Amino acid sequence: MEKLTRILISLFLFLILTECSPTPIEYSNKFSKLENENFTYFKGYSITYRNGVYLISNSNEKKDNERIFIKKGITGKIKNIKDIDNNSITKSEIEIKSLEKLLDRFDKLDVSNLSVDDFQNIQFVFFLDKCSYTFFRLSDKNSLKDMNKTYFEKYKKDWYLYKQCSE
Repeated sequence: MEKLTRILISLFLFLILTECSPTPIEYSNKFSKLENENFTYFKGYSITYRNGVYLISNSNEKKDNERIFIKKGITGKIKNIKDIDNNSITKSEIEIKSLEKLLDRFDKLDVSNLSVDDFQNIQFVFFLDKCSYTFFRLSDKNSLKDMNKTYFEKYKKDWYLYKQCSE
């Protein structure tokens, strides 16, 4: 009976510890699916998805007055486009198709944010287990200091990671 109690306590502790500990395998698996992705299609864009709305802006600007907010319908077609003041924006059919392709590609990456600047510095963010994982690939034309990202830590090859977790 005492042996059974020890086994049950050990099993219980194991379950608690594995539930509460970060899961490096999960985020490294997700990263490995993205690390060799060709991000050139997103050059010049910063895209964030939250609560059913896409925020698209120019990745090369710190403050972008041209940012737009897009909602897609169930079919994946763009439902509406608005500016920062919530005014509707009209785009040509060609521009709408181009934005739909861009957002379809973004959706396949399964990230919350992606930004690719003109120097091919790439940053993407995803969330797992109450943590945000921000990965940054530095181009050979910049340093972490140039990009104001000195808080990132080397992760793998030319990739850096900044991880934040909530309790």
